[in-house]
Amino acid sequence: MRKNKLIVAVALLAASTAAKAQFTNTTATAAKATQTQVQGWGTVYVQWNPVTIAVDKKGEDDISANAFTIGYNKAFGIAKGTPLFVEAGIGLSYMFKTNEEPYEDLDEVGDYDWQVSGDKYSMLSAKVPVSLAYCWSLPNSSVDLIPFVGVDFRINLVGKLKKQFELGSEFDGDEKEEYEDLYEMPADQNLFDKDDMGDKDLTWKRFQMGWHVGLNARFNKGLMIGVAYGTDFTELCKKTKMKTTSITLGYSF
Repeated sequence: MRKNKLIVAVALLAASTAAKAQFTNTTATAAKATQTQVQGWGTVYVQWNPVTIAVDKKGEDDISANAFTIGYNKAFGIAKGTPLFVEAGIGLSYMFKTNEEPYEDLDEVGDYDWQVSGDKYSMLSAKVPVSLAYCWSLPNSSVDLIPFVGVDFRINLVGKLKKQFELGSEFDGDEKEEYEDLYEMPADQNLFDKDDMGDKDLTWKRFQMGWHVGLNARFNKGLMIGVAYGTDFTELCKKTKMKTTSITLGYSF
């Protein structure tokens, strides 16, 4: 009888020890996972950015353009045990737009034998997005949904407006020089130079600030896709602001 009781006691002690060890390991693993998640992550990404240059002037139409961005973001945990993050980064963006205008028959242009057929806009910018993000891990899956909201700071580095020309078949001169002599303005304009643009209200600004909101989906803590939308607080030029959609493909680590 005593022997049986001793066997039962030993079995219970062994079971208790094993359960305690398993609980300790599970708790440690969960704590480690939470700690890793709160520490945040880095992301390299590329974006396609359909842009609307919204002009709030009577008789003026909005301008649709495209841009591409490459960049890096870093998310930092800000609440112990809670997947709440501040995400900041830097990106380099190139925007471009060719605006084709109807032109007259070249025979009607007279001595010049050329005609302006449109404008080509281009701008290179550095942008710094700062976001508040929440990482929600879907149960029983390897997918994280990360909604975010924040602000953008953008420094416009280079901006050009170039005239496009349609030339006559026998034209052998310098259409840019003739255009500049005729209209007394450069054929290739610096968008940030008041003298080139001819009016301070048409001159683009170097610094812009805006807001954005979006959602990213991350798979296996690696591949990330997302979409965001935002507009400017500040004007690009007088009564003109940029509205930007961002389609993101990135990799987190």
